[in-house]
Amino acid sequence: MSRTVPVISGGAMFWAYDVALGVLFLEAARAGAQAPADLRPPWWPELERDLRTHALVGGSSAVLLDDFGEERRQLLLRCVVEAARRIEARGGVDRAEVSAWPELEESAAGFLRGAEHLDAAPLVELAEALVELAAGTLPPAPAGRHWYYGTPEGRIVQGG
Repeated sequence: MSRTVPVISGGAMFWAYDVALGVLFLEAARAGAQAPADLRPPWWPELERDLRTHALVGGSSAVLLDDFGEERRQLLLRCVVEAARRIEARGGVDRAEVSAWPELEESAAGFLRGAEHLDAAPLVELAEALVELAAGTLPPAPAGRHWYYGTPEGRIVQGG
């Protein structure tokens, strides 16, 4: 079974497939780091480190959007949206690409959990869910259940 990461903002939450969230956050860190230095705030290195840490710890740590101040949360979300745009433009992410990511070092081989390719659509949907959750506009899951984003099948309902 895949591992899940709780993503929480205010009183709302959803679960994310840790592989998808990791890919999205590593690409978001890369997107932010490639912005001109004079456009990055002085606290960018901390946010970049947080994105990379969340990507690498996977299901071992919740993403608590409320722990980010408003400016940091907005920059995080802009980077996530840019990451999704980039991934969509490439048609997803494959094992060969991930194996070249220096952040993963020795864990690159298992990072995608045996998948050869991650389609872009579930990653884009996950990015949109992050934005909607932070804005308080994510539609609620059915009663007693939770949304689960980033799976190869896209959004599914969990629990029961």
